[in-house]
Amino acid sequence: MHSGSITRAYWRYTLPAVMALMVSGMYQVVDGIFIGHAIGEPGLAGITMAWPAVSVLLAVGIMLGVGAGAQCSIAQGRGDEPRAAVMLGQGGWLLGLLGVPVGALILWGGDAFLALQGATGRVAELAGDYLAVMAWGAPLVVASLALPFWVRNLGAPRLATLAMVVGALANIAFDYAFILWLGWGLKGAALATLLAESLTALICLGFLVSRQAPIRLSLQPLRLSACRAVLGTGVSSMLMYLYLGVVVVLHNMLLMKYGGPVQVAAYAIAGYLLAFYYMMAEGVANGMQPLISYFHGARQASYIKRVFRLGLYTAIGLGAGMVAALMVWPERIAGIFISDDARLLAATTLGVRLHLFALFLDGFIVLAACFFQSMGLGRQAVLITLGNIVIQVPFLALLPLLMELNGVWLALPLSNLVLASVVLAMVMRRWRRLEASG
Repeated sequence: MHSGSITRAYWRYTLPAVMALMVSGMYQVVDGIFIGHAIGEPGLAGITMAWPAVSVLLAVGIMLGVGAGAQCSIAQGRGDEPRAAVMLGQGGWLLGLLGVPVGALILWGGDAFLALQGATGRVAELAGDYLAVMAWGAPLVVASLALPFWVRNLGAPRLATLAMVVGALANIAFDYAFILWLGWGLKGAALATLLAESLTALICLGFLVSRQAPIRLSLQPLRLSACRAVLGTGVSSMLMYLYLGVVVVLHNMLLMKYGGPVQVAAYAIAGYLLAFYYMMAEGVANGMQPLISYFHGARQASYIKRVFRLGLYTAIGLGAGMVAALMVWPERIAGIFISDDARLLAATTLGVRLHLFALFLDGFIVLAACFFQSMGLGRQAVLITLGNIVIQVPFLALLPLLMELNGVWLALPLSNLVLASVVLAMVMRRWRRLEASG
């Protein structure tokens, strides 16, 4: 395979993945627009306080999607199709074994979790409504995240994209019906998400059990060693989502302390914008992952370097463009979510400028973790993700003491500057090993 065909293969996998996750990120933005205009500040604050609990479900889904998908691709690259089928089957087992208890935990501990963050009154009521619905649909949430990964890794990236686009568009339609038309608040927002995710899961499942799939999803005996391989490979992606949840919890607590619900609502809007870029970066990572896993299994180091380089150009370029837009037009962008609330608009404008000026570094960190993960180097990927969690804590502990509200907003970008320099050294070390291996 020559350089041109590598580039075509990269875009064949990456463009659908980026488009799918951009649509996914866009419908989250649309969620925020509907909530901001229909419910206002309490709705935005409520969904922000509920989201960290839901992120646990997303984390499990991503872990199983990436873990089983990467192990399946590595086995295919080695020509071991029976092992690839085993890995896919263990992923199917884990969907139920992990999804049900996590949903039960959210249902049982949701109120205490919201109280921990300082949610009271209308904000706590709306957030509780959202969590209750999502907890009952927990296995569906997990499956809707994992199955598109498997479809993409089995050589059908366009179908995976189609499934996610169908779900995203359905979510927008259901949001309009349940939030704006029927007035069901955050309960309606959660129901819209579950119904949309069921469409995504059904489309992917139909492919995975059909004869069109090169490796069919079938009932396999439960094998603990294979489950450990799936979980070990995917755990860094899970930790990345858990990290996002932990960071949101800490920000919610500090923003309530230094500013109140209006600052939490402003953080919700900044979070939607961050999530939109994060989805784009995840799309790039998801697109390059099957290729890097395959080339690693085939021992083709030069192709791994080519794919990763293309991924960096794409993700960092998109991030730089988004940062430029946010710095130049923060009021206009924030105003998309806000209806006649000058106090919330001012808080959001400040938050966007302080919180998102180094947004592109999140893309680099996501791609670096995927780079290691795709080659089965779960330890390095986990170290990057854990570092992302650990380094946030001292910044969130110290900066608010020195700068109060501004310190809360600046904790994320400043910590990412420090972490990115460490991650760069790790990537360069692995890069030199790839060059030495040819």
